[in-house]
Amino acid sequence: MAITAPFDLLQALDARCRKNSSGMPTSKPIVDDWVGIGFKINNIPLLAKMDEINEISPLPKTIRVPGVKSWVKGLANIRGSLMPVLDMKAYLFGTATEMHKNSRVLIINQMGLSAGLLVEEVFGMRRFKLDELGDEIAAGLGSIEDYLIGNFVDRVQRWNVFSVDKLVKTDQFVRVV
Repeated sequence: MAITAPFDLLQALDARCRKNSSGMPTSKPIVDDWVGIGFKINNIPLLAKMDEINEISPLPKTIRVPGVKSWVKGLANIRGSLMPVLDMKAYLFGTATEMHKNSRVLIINQMGLSAGLLVEEVFGMRRFKLDELGDEIAAGLGSIEDYLIGNFVDRVQRWNVFSVDKLVKTDQFVRVV
């Protein structure tokens, strides 16, 4: 049995490992998905970015506030915070949301404005690849078009992307009296 120097053993082991290795994995840039909440206003399927919606809640008990616009349902105590609940169909289309078991309130907190947005129905989370975002805005949707920033299409339908950020920056929305 031949005695081999430790350095020679390490070189032989290194050579054998290199010969049998498949190489290091290549690094590909990680592309984040676009994640949003699906909901419906006036039977129009919409998505809002997940980070624009803090919570989804059933319609809480509200207290009517005199002297405000008709689309303000009232004030509600949501998790210890007093906030307005705003009927989005009434705001955008002039007719009140018909309440049913699927009606929900999307709780937002944007630019210091906390509010509950009453919508007809919530469909839950939807996930898309960011490069699937289309920039065309569907025509004929009425005043909601001012708040749309694009769309995604899945196997079932076209989802219009609703910008809560645009909504809270609108004077008409912020001024409820």
